[in-house]
Amino acid sequence: MKTIQAPTEYVKLILNIHNEFYKVAQIFFNNDEHFITAIDKICRNFINNNVLTEATDNARKPAELLARYCDRLLRKGSEIERELDQIMIVFNYIKDKDVFEKFYGKMLGKRLVGKLSASNDYEESMILRLKNVCDLTYISKLQKLLEDDNVSKTLLDQYRKYCEKEKIDDIVGFTVLIRRSNSLSYSASSNFIIPIELKKTFDSFTKFYMEQHNARKLIWLHQHSKGELQILYTDKKYILNVSIYQMAILLLFNKFSSWTVEQMQDKTQIKIDLFLQVLYSLLKSKLITCSEINHNQLDEDFSESYIKMNYTIYINENFRSKKIRLNLNVPCKSIEQQDNENLYRTIDDDRRAIIQAAIVRIMKARQTLKYVLLVQEVIQQLSSRFELRIPMIKKCIDIVIEKEYIERHPNEHDILRYLA
Repeated sequence: MKTIQAPTEYVKLILNIHNEFYKVAQIFFNNDEHFITAIDKICRNFINNNVLTEATDNARKPAELLARYCDRLLRKGSEIERELDQIMIVFNYIKDKDVFEKFYGKMLGKRLVGKLSASNDYEESMILRLKNVCDLTYISKLQKLLEDDNVSKTLLDQYRKYCEKEKIDDIVGFTVLIRRSNSLSYSASSNFIIPIELKKTFDSFTKFYMEQHNARKLIWLHQHSKGELQILYTDKKYILNVSIYQMAILLLFNKFSSWTVEQMQDKTQIKIDLFLQVLYSLLKSKLITCSEINHNQLDEDFSESYIKMNYTIYINENFRSKKIRLNLNVPCKSIEQQDNENLYRTIDDDRRAIIQAAIVRIMKARQTLKYVLLVQEVIQQLSSRFELRIPMIKKCIDIVIEKEYIERHPNEHDILRYLA
């Protein structure tokens, strides 16, 4: 298998190989049970261990790519029922099913937040397929995400009535999506300062929400917010689709036509590494300019790290584009990278908790068990969920011993005993 990191190519290549194997089994071996078992073993091996996993040094990459393929599929729509069935074929071979589940849940949340799903019917159809093979607690979380969509629509209607009643009329038109739990493993927002043009809207909604749910805590995930701006200083009235961070930077130019990088970062309080990426994206769009930067270099080897805090940024009053509507809201590398790192960290934490729970459960049932047999039984119980590694199991046994759920036999150190 050649090194492929594009989700669509990767999954389709896997399915082509799988389908060819099954054709051979059907035509030449009359679907012989032993031959089918051998094919399944081969498929499981090459899907989970191949050139890609070696090149990325990440044995969990296949599960992530399958989740990303699902994400693309569920955004595009059209007739995808058969393709969803094909996804389940690959899913059944994936060893690290928990990785798929985490990425799938995160991407479902992003599709709902960004209104990117082709159809809620397709989303429900995929969840129904997963229901047959995934933990019910996980399925419940996915269903809750879809339910949150409807809850948010109702809440927004109530908020608009609240604004009419309270005679709040100069707020910005907006929609909001409430998540009742942070089940998507998003990274926490920074100390971002909301632009003054948006502050009244944010404050009024926060007041309305807390009056209805005073026992809850409302956390704004600004890094996943977006909006529209209209350019009023050019002949054409361009519409910009921007992230809230891009919006905050551009709105500064309503006050002054130039700012230093340091002043802009201070006014917005966007984390510096993220701020420079956002600023870089706006420089590339040519909406803003910098006299210290050669704009012809922006598409070559230029990096946001080359932008210095004392550089001065100007609004480009001569901005021109063939398009009237411009989409500048592309994911920033640092947000994507941080989300992925948080996701893998959560997966590892969850695995440790699951392994420790299995150890306690097994030892409670057995009372006394040899160390090596405990390791084997943990693998037997959990291997359908993810690929277990002996060092992690041993570390979890040590943790359970430290917590005094079990102990080593005083005379025979290869024997463990359960402590009531």
